[in-house]
This record gives sequence, structure tokens and C-alpha cells, in this order.
Amino acid sequence: MDVVTYGWIAIHPFSREWSLHLPRTAPASLLARKQIKLKFGAWIKTLRVRRGRPDPGSIKTKIHINPKKNQVHAGPFIGILTVAGGEIFRGVRSNFKEIIEAGRSHGAFVYIIPIENIDWSTLTVTGYIYDPIRSRWLKEALPLPHVIYNRIPNREFEEQRHVKQALGRLVQIKKANLYNPHFFDKRELFSILKRKPELLPFLPETLPLNSLAILKNLMSRYSVVYLKPYNGMAGKGIYRLEEKNMQYLLQYQEKQNTVRRWFNSLKEVWIFLKKNKNDDYLAQQGIELATYNEKLFDIRLLAQKNGSGRWRITGIGIRLAGEGNITTHVPRGGSVQHPAKILPSAFPGKSEEEMLKNIRLFAINIAHALQEQWSALGEISMDIGIDKSGKIWFIESNAKPGKFDEPEIRSLSLKRTILYAQYLAGLRMPKGAKFSAD
Repeated sequence: MDVVTYGWIAIHPFSREWSLHLPRTAPASLLARKQIKLKFGAWIKTLRVRRGRPDPGSIKTKIHINPKKNQVHAGPFIGILTVAGGEIFRGVRSNFKEIIEAGRSHGAFVYIIPIENIDWSTLTVTGYIYDPIRSRWLKEALPLPHVIYNRIPNREFEEQRHVKQALGRLVQIKKANLYNPHFFDKRELFSILKRKPELLPFLPETLPLNSLAILKNLMSRYSVVYLKPYNGMAGKGIYRLEEKNMQYLLQYQEKQNTVRRWFNSLKEVWIFLKKNKNDDYLAQQGIELATYNEKLFDIRLLAQKNGSGRWRITGIGIRLAGEGNITTHVPRGGSVQHPAKILPSAFPGKSEEEMLKNIRLFAINIAHALQEQWSALGEISMDIGIDKSGKIWFIESNAKPGKFDEPEIRSLSLKRTILYAQYLAGLRMPKGAKFSAD
């Protein structure tokens, strides 16, 4: 049986010399060595072995170590995948730094990989490590890692030809463990979920908005219809349509302001939409969402795979719409709320604990259904609605979750990102083993 221990990889900030620091509890076979070689295909790095913790001024991270007979396996090495651009690479730097720091704390060497910097002939990369003491990014020759965490920042970048080709190649490299392969397309998302009979009662009717006839069909059966871009994010581009007094009220948001336009017929609505929407759209049955202080709210949930590769709910929050707004998204005027504040008030006759339990079970079922289509999924966020009767409705899901504002959810999400990578790489500490703090 493999024995996994821990240590620290340290990089000198100026000479770039690498060293492996071991605690005194490490196996004697490791402590006896003066140096070790780490090998990932064509990438080979010789590390000087030292006892004790690294120098405070070094760039260091905890790692797990599996000392096999002929070779030492250390890591996991995690590459945050993005694209080149800006000063050196694109993406939310603060998010990347937090993931790197989580690796330092929980045991993983994390670095940035612009997809253009992959050398396919050697399967090595020109990546970037972060020096937190000097607040700088350092270019370094690095291996294609055990785990590649796809954080390409938007669909436009992901749809570029060279990016799609590279992602296709990475999927074929089994040892690379690419996860979260691409953004979701709402049309495809609902098409997949509709195949599950047990989920159908919780899915609002959703159709491609490709004709006036579709709009008339839905408006004849539902009091409210939402129109959403296939690839929209954060509430951008959403319209709310309802009939009032023989007229049609179309609402949409410009930043945090709600715009209201009246039309005499659905044909007029259709002409307006054709002129103003640039993307393909879905038309979706409107749900009469529950309210708090006369404001709409929905559930924002994060599901991730844990250190055993199983889906777990990392956290549940509530997003409350701004006054008169049609969406709950925070960039559009919504606010972050805790379920304990909202649910008892909105549903005084129901158990908050029971409601949250049902939401968790529902979300896990959604995650499993999506995993059947996309086996490389490692995390998803979901928007879940609750109507005034207390019924749960699936609204949408995101394969590239943004940062959750709730500190406890954010903290656990970072930890699970690292633990899942350890699982994928086969480098986990034995159950019950202690991982010393530095």
C-alpha cells in the first residue's frame, strides 16, 4: 500500500532553485536522500532535500508525497487554465491568488497556464507562479500538471479556434485530468435534464425563441414568460414579458435600472426583440417566485466534488432582487441574504431545515444528471427558484461558478477545489492523518 506523507516545495525568489523540505516525521527513506528528481514526461526538476520548514522569504507550498521505489511522486500540481492577454494572462487575478493560497494551505502546487503557452511536443508549459511576499507573477518552465482546472474567463475566448482545438487535445490526455471542460449552453442544458423523467416536474417549460408562434404559444398558457440568451450570464439580456389589460409589458434591466416598455400586440413585441437582441434566445415559463418584503428571491447554490470524488453541496445562499427588479443577480441590483433570514419569513408554515434538505437532494440529482453528459464536471453553481406554494424549480446552472460572497461558502469551495485535485491525482493523505500547519 502506498504511504503518502507531506512536505513543502520551496522556490528561491531570485535564483529559482527548487528544494523539498520534509518534516522530521517523514519516512526515513526520504530523509536519507540529499536530492530527489521530480519527473513529468519531458520535464525534470532536481530538488535539494532539506529538513524542517522553508525559509519565510521563499515561494513555498505544501504538497503530498508518495515515495515509490524508483520515483517520488509529489503534488498534486494544479494548472489554472486561462488565455494569454492583458499584461500576461486574462482572468480574475484575485480569484487565482486565492486558489493558489488554498493550495499552499491544503497541499497542492498551483500555477497559471495560458493555453497558448503549452508546448505540445514536450507536454510542458510556460506558466506563472505567484510570489505573495513581493506581490508579483514569475514566469517558470513547468510540467503539464496532474490536474487542469479550466478557468478560461468567458465564452468568447473559449470559442476561439485555437482554444477549442487545445481543449480537445487536453481532453485526450488522460494523465492531465482536465475538469470543467466548457461553459453551459442553456438550450443544451435543458435538453439534457428533460431526459430525466424524475426531473421534469421541476423544469419550467423552455423552448427556443425562433418564431412569433412560439411567443404566442407560451403567452397563451402562462401569465409571465422570460426570454433569455442561450449564453447569458449574471442576468444580462433577460426580458420579462406579461400581459396586462390587453397590452404587453416587456421589462429588462440596464445595469441596476429596470426599463419598462408597453406594446399593443405580441407582433410589436416580436419586431422589437428582433431589432434589439443580438443572440439566440430561449423563451421560458415564468415562475411566480416567492417574495420577501415584496421582493423576488431565489436560491444560489454551489455543488462540488469532494476529496473522495463525490458530489456535495458546498453552500446555499439567497439572492434578493432589488426594488422593482426582474432578476436577483447582485450586479443587477440584487443582494446577498442568508436562508435563515428569508425562508422562515416567506414560508411561516414550513420547516426551513426540511426545505434546505429537499433543495440539497434536488441539486445533487441535477449534478448527477449533468455528469452523465459531461463526465469531466467537478463543480457547478445553480439558481433554484421557490414558488409561493413552496415548490422547487430549476432555473439555470453554470459550469464556471464565480466567487460566492458568503465567506464560509467561499472558504469551503477553495478547500474542495484542492481536495478534489488531490483525489484526481491520487495524492491524498491517509484518513485521520494530520497535515501540520506552517
